Amino acid sequence: MTEYPASAVVEPVAGEEKTLILNMGPQHPSTHGVLRLVLEIDGETIVRLTPEIGFLHTGIEKTCEAKFYQQVVPLTDRIDYLCPMTNNLAYCLAVEKLLGLEIPPKAQWMRVMMNELTRINSHLVWLGTHAMDLGAMTVFLYCFREREDILRLFDDGKRTAHDDFLLPDRRPGTRTPLGDFSKK
Repeated sequence: MTEYPASAVVEPVAGEEKTLILNMGPQHPSTHGVLRLVLEIDGETIVRLTPEIGFLHTGIEKTCEAKFYQQVVPLTDRIDYLCPMTNNLAYCLAVEKLLGLEIPPKAQWMRVMMNELTRINSHLVWLGTHAMDLGAMTVFLYCFREREDILRLFDDGKRTAHDDFLLPDRRPGTRTPLGDFSKK
């Protein structure tokens, strides 16, 4: 990665005009690949461009410093929008280990099941969008049909971030994650 000065304006060299260092991006994380461009511009002319592929930093670590345990779990969903529960589980396991909590076997089973389903969901999105990029629209439709079946199991009204590891906070009478999956 190219090092740029802390100041956004590069000091002019004798005979040269001032240039401006401009960050363009990162582009939205729901695109196929996250891209940040560092532009050096002189007026409206791009003098130099440095791409940084895979750049995604939301400052989540700093945001979490001022939150309670329960408030951080929804934020961990946003690290990976296609497979959010894996980040939930990693964070919850770390906090539970620090607190010396023992999680009931049924909750452990549900966590593993939900993680595997979100992993499959993630792979279906990858396969479907990759196939569509290659021109195979039918594969895309099949993958997203199967993905819908997985999302129906969660059925909490949200499409990506489910926050289902906050089980102790659920109020009586609310639907459990995975619904009646164990009865089917």
